[in-house]
Amino acid sequence: MSGSISDLAKNRALAEWLEYSLCQTRNRIRELEIQEQQEQRRRERARAEQSWKIQPKRTGDTAMQRDDGWDDNASAGLT
Repeated sequence: MSGSISDLAKNRALAEWLEYSLCQTRNRIRELEIQEQQEQRRRERARAEQSWKIQPKRTGDTAMQRDDGWDDNASAGLT
């Protein structure tokens, strides 16, 4: 072995590099999963905020906040 790197040393170096690369990739995956979860929560929060509205005040009634899914006609038996 006149100055050359042994096959064992090459494979050890390769394994070390692969372990490092795998660790870096797993860390990046974790970061992306966290970003994806945060984005999903942001979208859900925005959707929930849009589904609520302030109902106009009616004569003798107090204004109330309720979900858009409420159907005034159905609640009054008009559907």
